[in-house]
Amino acid sequence: MEEFDAVVIGAGHQGLVAATVLAEAGLSVAVVEAAPEVGGAVRSAEATLPGLVHDLYATNMNLFLGSPFFARYGEELAAGGLRFARSAHPYASVFPDGTALRVTSDEDATLAMWRAHSAGDAEGWQRLRAVFDALAQVYLPLYASPQPSWAAWASARAVWRHRRRVGPGELAATLLSSTRALGERYFTTPQARSLAAAWGMHLDYGPDIAGGAVFPVLEMYADMLGGMSLVEGGAGRLPTALAELVRGRGGQVRTGARVARVEVDTAGATGVMLADGGRLRARRGVVSTAVLPHLVHELLADAPVPAGMRTAADRYRFGPGTFMLHLALDGPIPWRDERLGKFAYVHAGGYVDDMARTYQQALAHELPDQPLLVVGQTSTVDPTRAGGTGRHVAWIQVRAVPARVKGDAHGRISGTRWADIRDAYADRVVDILEQYAPGVKALELGRAALSPDDLQAANGNLIGGDSVSGSHHLDQFLMLRPSLALSRYRTPIPGLYLAGAGTWPGAGVNAVSGQLAAQALLRAGRRRWSRRPRLSGRRLT
Repeated sequence: MEEFDAVVIGAGHQGLVAATVLAEAGLSVAVVEAAPEVGGAVRSAEATLPGLVHDLYATNMNLFLGSPFFARYGEELAAGGLRFARSAHPYASVFPDGTALRVTSDEDATLAMWRAHSAGDAEGWQRLRAVFDALAQVYLPLYASPQPSWAAWASARAVWRHRRRVGPGELAATLLSSTRALGERYFTTPQARSLAAAWGMHLDYGPDIAGGAVFPVLEMYADMLGGMSLVEGGAGRLPTALAELVRGRGGQVRTGARVARVEVDTAGATGVMLADGGRLRARRGVVSTAVLPHLVHELLADAPVPAGMRTAADRYRFGPGTFMLHLALDGPIPWRDERLGKFAYVHAGGYVDDMARTYQQALAHELPDQPLLVVGQTSTVDPTRAGGTGRHVAWIQVRAVPARVKGDAHGRISGTRWADIRDAYADRVVDILEQYAPGVKALELGRAALSPDDLQAANGNLIGGDSVSGSHHLDQFLMLRPSLALSRYRTPIPGLYLAGAGTWPGAGVNAVSGQLAAQALLRAGRRRWSRRPRLSGRRLT
């Protein structure tokens, strides 16, 4: 048996962040990862043609760049060669009538775009900007703190101090609103209302889900102010760089090492047993990035799990699935509106009612007829992805689709197994893109489609193809993620800690839960040490 101070399960970015923090504190750390490479849902590969690099899952790195972890380790990562490509044209939405709304990092140009589109929408955009400013003061301190915490109380006090600019009632309404209600409150045209609703669909917020407005408000303005950033050369370079931070501090990162179980005795978690029979003892604790149902029902299947923790795992809910399509193109996407060719993200999903219908179809296990396409033009932002060949890669996230298929809302695809219908649904996605970008089909050189089944097979946390590892609805968010009793990263099993997208603050490459889980382990260790007797001269105190 090998011994370490801490063992981290999972070499996704949160696991590697946790290991870095623990190793920085002087602990001996081992990270064990079932996959043959690090990264989890942050990986890249030549998925279509040689020389063309695709981000297989996550691509937007804005949250990582804004994290406390990056503030601490960014210079070291840069010294190791990690670079980011930034677009000053972060996002746009295109609509069936041919109109488009385009948000850039030039605030004056963006406001001029709104005024040319609609005076009412321009006025609403400015009013909502004031709400964003107040919300950022409240939400961002919460985002990087355990929940519940004193940060929540401090944020509430901040709202009261700034009540003359944006009243607490206005802010509370935004925090609780659906994306449909948000659009109706601030915008006048269906296009503007749909631009906001599209951001909610990135998580599992259909237009009529309460609490769905927060993420769109933050994304709409934060992306305008900061642009959108990708990892230069492919998202997979980020976890590779994080693994080097761990190794540089004496830690170990092992791939192809699947955990069979977390070992627990009467004192708590003591380590892990690997599928090959190897055992790693953890003197101080185990940090698991496995989503709670997987941890409880598989890795702790033979352990005496407290009833409350088991109930939380049983009740943990996953949202609709995601379909990913990667295209190799012999040129840029030929949008009807040529100005869209500059943008990192282009949302093509119709109007609010269309998105609501798509969301309901996915929940009803039907293949949506006109799903939302989040078209990532990664080689436009980062030309190294195509190696200067003149070719392009497109990253298309399709939100939302059913994990289990019972039928086709369009009535044209037969079959209910994703393995049988994946290619047909990829054809539908390309047909939809062709409506907005005539000629894109003729440019296609290759494709790689990933169904919900493929996502889950590649990463056990993406159950049912849920790309955000569990619903973010209000009953499973903030201090309720994954449950009230487990929200501060510690479990009732001593020495066992949680991190990953299934904990606060949830999905996204945010580097938060890994750091907070590591800090929880370190604090617990200090408390245990402080209770030990100390020698003072010849007396035991």
